[in-house]
Amino acid sequence: MNIEVMTAHKGESEQLSSWGEFSKTGSQVAALAIAQGAVYSFPLVLAVVCARNLGPSQYGVVAFYTALTSFICMFIEFGLDTIGMREVHSSSKRAHPEQMIWDITLAKLIICLPTCVVTVLVLFATRGTGGASVFYAMAFYMVGFAFEPSWYMRSLELMRSVMFVAVVSRFTGIALLVSVVTSPDDVALAMWAYAWVTCTSSIVGWLVMRQLRVLGKPRLDLPYLRTLFRSGGAVVLGNLSGSSLASAGIAVLGVLADPVVTGAANMALRIRAAAMAAFVPVDQLGFVRLSKLVGIDLVAAVWFGRRLFYALMACSVVFALLIGAYADRIAAIVYGLPTAPDAAVILVRLMALTIPACVAGNLFSAQGLPLFRQERAYVLVSLGSAVIFFGLLLSLHRSALLNFGWALLGADLWVALVAGLYLRNTVKRDGKA
Repeated sequence: MNIEVMTAHKGESEQLSSWGEFSKTGSQVAALAIAQGAVYSFPLVLAVVCARNLGPSQYGVVAFYTALTSFICMFIEFGLDTIGMREVHSSSKRAHPEQMIWDITLAKLIICLPTCVVTVLVLFATRGTGGASVFYAMAFYMVGFAFEPSWYMRSLELMRSVMFVAVVSRFTGIALLVSVVTSPDDVALAMWAYAWVTCTSSIVGWLVMRQLRVLGKPRLDLPYLRTLFRSGGAVVLGNLSGSSLASAGIAVLGVLADPVVTGAANMALRIRAAAMAAFVPVDQLGFVRLSKLVGIDLVAAVWFGRRLFYALMACSVVFALLIGAYADRIAAIVYGLPTAPDAAVILVRLMALTIPACVAGNLFSAQGLPLFRQERAYVLVSLGSAVIFFGLLLSLHRSALLNFGWALLGADLWVALVAGLYLRNTVKRDGKA
């Protein structure tokens, strides 16, 4: 009887533990979803407010400077956030993970400060002194971006703090934007509202971390900084190769194809990006959990990675089917017409088919390979995808409507298959070692 009672209590305890873990994971995903919604809300409001109040010409100026700033920030980030999340849970840093926030921030500042100086000087030389306020706003944005600590809070699974910082910085940014950008002469004010977001996010983030006592004393470690730059350099090169498929691909298509097809491809790509944004909370939390497990238990990491892959595939297939089924309605809503152009409907359906392959490729390549310290493999896979994409885009018949979609699907499948196989061999090798 006692054995039965003990067994029953043990079963109840395991169920409560499982339910508690599930509840914790659910709340963290919800917090990340809210944070991600806040992050995506600001650029959307920025576009609407500037387009309406600045006018088409001045809005184009803001769009140029914000796009340029975002591109430069890709170099400032240098892949260091990804490396930092991995290193927080590595065996050598596990005892003092707080040191990573100082190492990564210092590394980004080493890149950021000279980059800001060069950028401002080049803009003064090429665009004159009339846009001085805009140039300084860009510099403040980049410095705030370098201090941004959300990657560290995510690595410690402080998701509510991530949510709080994102909501405060973005919603105050929206309030500032709406209150100051009211006429076509407010371009500089729009850029300062843009800079406010990263500066506020960094300040609030560091205050929250101080309150939570997750900051240690800074310590300079020059040999380790060199290691970070080597690993980050490979990651940023892979990121640039991957991002070129969208921006440069549309530019090439604009030269080769009809403007209607070019616009339809750009619109379909934006719809795919919006759909994939739904996976970001799960993606981010999954990467944090994998980072922890890889440094502790490789078998558990592989088991969790498989479950994460199956969950992402199931969700991505559902999204792909829904977008494909309602492609005509979605395209019509975006264009604001009763019936969308045939090119848009066809490309939206084809872009929907690429979603599962793109999600798998991101998990295996952008996350999995750097996590297992295979940054060079990540670069090679990314460069290979760019070669396949542009090769298919240029070699297929120029009048074919689906060229862009087939080229992107081929590149996504390459990343998913090759990165997946390489990651599998890496895991087997590490398991035997």
